[in-house]
Amino acid sequence: MQGNNSSRRKAEAEALRAIVDQFLSRETHPARDVEQFERLAGGLIDLLGAEHLAEIVLPLCHHAETPPSIVARLLDKGADCAKAAFEFACGVSAADVRATAEHGPAEHAAAIARRGDLDRDIVAALAARPEPHVLCALAANADAHLDSLALRLLVRAARDDLALARILLDRGAADLDAESLFLAATRDERAALTLEACRDALAAGRYEPPARADADFEARLDAATFSGDQDAIISLFTDALDCRKGRVRAIVVDPGGEPLALTLSALGVSEPAAVRVLLSADPRVSHDPVRVRALRALMRSTPPAAAARIVAAMTGATRHEQDALRRAAARDAGAPGWRKAVSRAPQARPAIKDAQER
Repeated sequence: MQGNNSSRRKAEAEALRAIVDQFLSRETHPARDVEQFERLAGGLIDLLGAEHLAEIVLPLCHHAETPPSIVARLLDKGADCAKAAFEFACGVSAADVRATAEHGPAEHAAAIARRGDLDRDIVAALAARPEPHVLCALAANADAHLDSLALRLLVRAARDDLALARILLDRGAADLDAESLFLAATRDERAALTLEACRDALAAGRYEPPARADADFEARLDAATFSGDQDAIISLFTDALDCRKGRVRAIVVDPGGEPLALTLSALGVSEPAAVRVLLSADPRVSHDPVRVRALRALMRSTPPAAAARIVAAMTGATRHEQDALRRAAARDAGAPGWRKAVSRAPQARPAIKDAQER
């Protein structure tokens, strides 16, 4: 009996393949032919499981005249059939796309994020999702229009996801907050971002005396450095910056050293103590005198306001970030999808006090 079922399924699959190949051989069809294809192919699709269908019917997702009822059947089959339909098919209903983008399985949402016809509400729903691969797919979609609020939501997630951050940097959007993605930037990109922050600080025209960490903080930092207690160093910085410990850890362990150097500068750590921290954080820095000199020069040449601005952007805890999201939503016409996205976005936390104003 099992052998008969297998043979029958194989025959049905071959019949479907022949029907699909014939349909795909032409770009346009008379209405009567489309109706006939819909009837014959639809019946065979109903009989076959997703494992038999994927290879045969996926090309239908790229054909402009594939009937919506066929697309609906592919969605019902799930697995690769549904993912292909969500990503490529013209016949997916707007309601299905929107509902899946908001609440559907992550693999289907990622497929939608790669579509070339995303409207603002769909982008809003996708940008508010928590799954990294959904956000990466959206950020990598060159056809998707990411307005200022979409970019802000993606940047918030990218602070904890270097892969997403790198995609956003490569995208090169004009209004991208690249300072927040400093950890994913190349050395040249970091230099350019630091130079821009320095220029803005100098253009403000206000004299700003160098920040100085209090003696107790520096003493505890020195003790943690001498004992090699990286967790204690991270805890000290986390309390001082009032931000997530995971983001501070990423700053401390960064192999380039620039994020840590700017953090030490922003907190007003003296140069001798700062150099000791830099040498203890990564053995590669301690064995590279050229790199040590470059990091020392970075701390000396960066105004405290510029360092604090970059560090606040990296930690993502600027005081007015949530308000900025809401202002961006209003500026982008306050579409319903954006109002939902902002309401789902996590609340911002304060970072370096006062110094990070931009």
